Amino acid sequence: MSTTTPHLTCTGNVAAPRFTTRTQIVALSCACAGATAFLFAVDPSRHAVYPQCMFHNATGLYCAGCGATRALYALLHGRVLTALHDNVLFVALLPVFLYIAGSHLLRAWRQDAWPPLRLNSKLLFWRGFGFFLIIAAFTVVRNLPGHPFDWLRPIG
Repeated sequence: MSTTTPHLTCTGNVAAPRFTTRTQIVALSCACAGATAFLFAVDPSRHAVYPQCMFHNATGLYCAGCGATRALYALLHGRVLTALHDNVLFVALLPVFLYIAGSHLLRAWRQDAWPPLRLNSKLLFWRGFGFFLIIAAFTVVRNLPGHPFDWLRPIG
């Protein structure tokens, strides 16, 4: 005769904890807050605790993500122009990402369940292809020599 508690799901002989959606959201929020606090305190330009771009190390060219960590550090410290200089694409897409993620998490919080993701494969393909083109174009343009393109390369 086995007894189960409402918070445990029994799989064979091993009891696995079951976390509610709201508990998962709180844990995710705490992890993001901790990572943000760490980034706020530790300057990526001065400390080597952050991963380096393998593409830049191998080629000497800047990828679309180069400078994103420094840009977020600059934004956390209120230096918007520095953030734009480090990675203008990241700074431009950050509010879009935060809106999409925030609205999804808010919907999940209200329902106390993860809402289903409805994906249209054709629409997903074309959006992904468009996003790939934007990233590829930004990568090419930020590596072009000359005065107007110098501003697209990270500061340091």
